[in-house]
Amino acid sequence: MISITGYVTNLVLKSMKSFSEKDYLLQREENAKRAVPKLPKNLHVEKIDLNGMESEIISKENNKDFIFYIHGGGFTGGNAKERRIVTYYLVNKCGYNCVSINYRLAPENKWPSQIEDCLKAYENILKKYDSKDIIFMGESAGGTLVLSLGLLIKDKGLPMPKAIVAFSPATDQYEKLPSHTNNIKTDYMLRDAIAKGIAEPLFVDKPTKEELTHYLLSPYYGDYNGLPPIHLSASSSEVLYDDAIVLYEKLKQENHDVRLDVKKGVCHAYQIMTYMKEAKETLKDVFTFIDNL
Repeated sequence: MISITGYVTNLVLKSMKSFSEKDYLLQREENAKRAVPKLPKNLHVEKIDLNGMESEIISKENNKDFIFYIHGGGFTGGNAKERRIVTYYLVNKCGYNCVSINYRLAPENKWPSQIEDCLKAYENILKKYDSKDIIFMGESAGGTLVLSLGLLIKDKGLPMPKAIVAFSPATDQYEKLPSHTNNIKTDYMLRDAIAKGIAEPLFVDKPTKEELTHYLLSPYYGDYNGLPPIHLSASSSEVLYDDAIVLYEKLKQENHDVRLDVKKGVCHAYQIMTYMKEAKETLKDVFTFIDNL
């Protein structure tokens, strides 16, 4: 395995080339048209800057500090505002304040821009908050990033959060796991995106095995010794189901403190759709896990 410094330097050099002309901007414009949930009473939203990143903190009087939320969107879409359906719920119903960031998106910004932004945000947060009061949480690509961020801050020698919560993460970008193809017909959100290579917009050229198996992009390959307790969640009918399973099995074998919650017959990233009973059940399970730490 190449060093983190060599890995990042190589990818930065590759990112100097022009990116794909695929119109991700149109997809983002369509997503931006979705209605933003009404701000619940007694919640406060404040725009903040975290090392140059537009971010927001959602808070409620007497809440605990806090969820560091990293949104999904296949690394090419999503933002803090579009995740208010879940961040409002976390603050209003679960008793935790929430910081949500807007990291740089692919394909304009190549890997490792996304994880670098998450690291910069966390470094900024640590100037004001104790790491023991912070919980990493994210869905889909954001679920991948919270795991990768935990591994990266270990490399950097930074304080660990209280826990890491990953909803429907992609944990192995290299191996073709059974659910990547077996669940295509039952995953109406991602379909065959994983089978085709969801990480490819992050790179100019077709990524190599060495790049795809690096633990910052595929957290399955990471060393979790020293990381905090981890809560994984997935749907049995989504294409990323096996990503959660293989990481859970690895961590259990390593005697890591880990929990796995699986729901049947629901969509990818259902956990952020807080109008669903399954999402509410999973979030209740998450905070029972966290509050018992």
